[in-house]
Amino acid sequence: MNLEELMNQISHPEDVTSTFYPDDIKANQVSGILASFPVLFWLPLVIAKESPYGKFCANQGLTLFVLNIIVSIATTAGGKILSYIPLIGGILNWVFDLAAFAVTTGAFLLLLISACQGKARKIPFIGNMIEAFK
Repeated sequence: MNLEELMNQISHPEDVTSTFYPDDIKANQVSGILASFPVLFWLPLVIAKESPYGKFCANQGLTLFVLNIIVSIATTAGGKILSYIPLIGGILNWVFDLAAFAVTTGAFLLLLISACQGKARKIPFIGNMIEAFK
């Protein structure tokens, strides 16, 4: 994958809005917005049990929740390892933390803005990894 394809996938995430009924999206938009917050990914499963759009939002929220956990573990472990490198270790740790923050915040904002717009967009690269709720 070249840089242009990479940037295209980030700037134009997969939009699957057309696979859902507009009435389903409109009726369950609030649950989709709430699912954008990683710890609340399960709310659409309670609020909109039979909604395909709600299940999609729950899956994307769960994906973001898992991403946050993995990034948190990686930044903690990376910080411990980098602390052994004098001088440059602190700078590398800061860059690593900043990149992790950008990735998780970007994914969160993508889900939140998409849900507010009544769209169904997948998180780039990892949006297809978890489909626990069908």
